[in-house]
Amino acid sequence: DRSRAKELGAAMSMEDIVADRLGRVVAHGFDIFKISKEALDIYQDPNLSLTKALDIALLSLMAMVEGPEFEMTEKEFYDFLSDIRQM
Repeated sequence: DRSRAKELGAAMSMEDIVADRLGRVVAHGFDIFKISKEALDIYQDPNLSLTKALDIALLSLMAMVEGPEFEMTEKEFYDFLSDIRQM
């Protein structure tokens, strides 16, 4: 129900919200372009209060499309999501 959803939403950290949104993008396959676009959407979302660490994390994900030296493997990406949750 809605009140339960609100409780859960309030309990989620900003880091969990960001990691969940990024995780949903790769639910149907790993795609750096989709990840980069979602990172930009999160970065520009006026409803989110991002920490400096999250800012930097999102910028690094946005940069993945700039060249192979910035890309992450799928395993690196999932490790990165774990790191985001621990921030």
